[in-house]
Amino acid sequence: MIVLFDIGSTLIDGPSAGPARRLAEALGVGREKVAELERLLFRTPVCDAEELGHQVSARLGVEKTLAVEAARSLWDAQLREAFVLPGAREAIAGLKAAGIARGYLSNIWPPFYAHFEREFPEEAAQCPQFLSFRTGLMKPDAAFFRLALGALGVEPAAAVMVGDTYDNDILPAIELGMRTVWVLHRPAKEKDALVRVLNGRTPPPDVTLGSIGDLRGFELPGAGKE
Repeated sequence: MIVLFDIGSTLIDGPSAGPARRLAEALGVGREKVAELERLLFRTPVCDAEELGHQVSARLGVEKTLAVEAARSLWDAQLREAFVLPGAREAIAGLKAAGIARGYLSNIWPPFYAHFEREFPEEAAQCPQFLSFRTGLMKPDAAFFRLALGALGVEPAAAVMVGDTYDNDILPAIELGMRTVWVLHRPAKEKDALVRVLNGRTPPPDVTLGSIGDLRGFELPGAGKE
């Protein structure tokens, strides 16, 4: 069995406003550009804020100096503002102590991932990672999950997806036959998905937790099975 973690808002969190929305506001472009910026941020393997600014300028037609300044400000802010969620370190340490393999499958952009690398250096160095900005794929695309499963050489039933977002993390994993743990620490944001699950309109996860700190290896779906 391998446990695949989402990173953002499952292990590490930040401001409620997403980076694409913040960048759109800083650039003075309309809300209709947020989705385009989100694809750019989360699917582009840029190495620094200046490179990102050039990409933004070329894609949106924004003046280059403004784009670079806005990208640098947001990049630096994400590094400062990101924080490890309570219980995340203990959850990872518990799985490691139990000998349970771990991997990471996440929609994420470079500075937020840099914070993960800093806070969980052994995980970043030793565990398989499937990151949207490296692969060009994003959840809930089933191809992203299949890429990870194929690279790991495991059947869906031998993998557990742990995430905070039902539509991105949990539902696509269920549809592929994976086991699932929904970390429901933001119930207000997940209200619509929660209502669908409770009404039986969409399938429930195997396990629902109130926080990542409640994760216990021996309670994982499929624990003790090959």
